Amino acid sequence: MGETEVLSMFTRIAKEVEKDKKFPEITMDTKISALGIDSLSMMEIVGAMEDELDVVIPDEKLATLQTVADIDRVIREQTNA
Repeated sequence: MGETEVLSMFTRIAKEVEKDKKFPEITMDTKISALGIDSLSMMEIVGAMEDELDVVIPDEKLATLQTVADIDRVIREQTNA
C-alpha cells in the first residue's frame, strides 16, 4: 500500500464521514485538526480504514496521528509487524 493509496482512502472516507464539510485539497502533510475533524469522527475514519486494510491500529497510536502521513506510517508499522 503506497502513500497515494492511503491518501486517497483517507480523503474518500473523511468525505463520507463528514458529509457536510467542504475539505480543501488534502495532502500527506495536511494536519487533521486543520480539517476540522473531531476525535469521534477520526475514530470512525480510522476504523473504516482498518476494516478495508484488515489491520488494527493500537489505541495508543491514535493519539499520535496528526497528519495523513502519520496515518500512513502507523499503517505501514502494523502491516510490517
